[in-house]
Amino acid sequence: MVVGFFWGAATGEYTTSLYIAIFFELFWLDLIPAGTYIPPHLTAATFSALTLSTYFGLDQPSKIMPVLFASMPLAWLGARLEGWLRDREQASYNAMLNWARNPRSMHTPGTIILRSMGRNLFINWGVFFAAVFTLKLCFQLFYDLYPTAFSHLGVTWAHLWVAASLGGLMALRQKRAYVVLATGILIFVLFLLWPRF
Repeated sequence: MVVGFFWGAATGEYTTSLYIAIFFELFWLDLIPAGTYIPPHLTAATFSALTLSTYFGLDQPSKIMPVLFASMPLAWLGARLEGWLRDREQASYNAMLNWARNPRSMHTPGTIILRSMGRNLFINWGVFFAAVFTLKLCFQLFYDLYPTAFSHLGVTWAHLWVAASLGGLMALRQKRAYVVLATGILIFVLFLLWPRF
């Protein structure tokens, strides 16, 4: 939500930016960062969707929907990258332990921390930029070939939020809730298909 608010403040597109942020907040509501578990990188997916939507001037949910779905893998990529970076920090951890046992210089902890922060910043932004740039090229090629694609789907933000709110329902961890959800979806689909029988 914070990313969406500040993006809206920078671009003037508060409504679209906040709607995109709400979608991702709802989608990963059931994944709680507890213990050593690294949750999906929500900021990467949100920031990617906001960047691509603004770049292509997308303001309709039907056109934004493919961007939302294409940005989702960046959340998992961000989590994997964070896990990999944590493994690489083992050397810094060992250096800090050695310094704690024999503190020769007062500047050692600061140097280790700054080096770690700089490495993480450089790698995270580099991978994020490469991923968003790749998505941008793919969407640009797709929109050049099919400029009116997804325009007539009739998808609204309510549809996207209902789909994303399944994450919150999964957070309940109750089989009865899943049964109610499946029954509701089945009734809804039958209701949509009923006039065609």
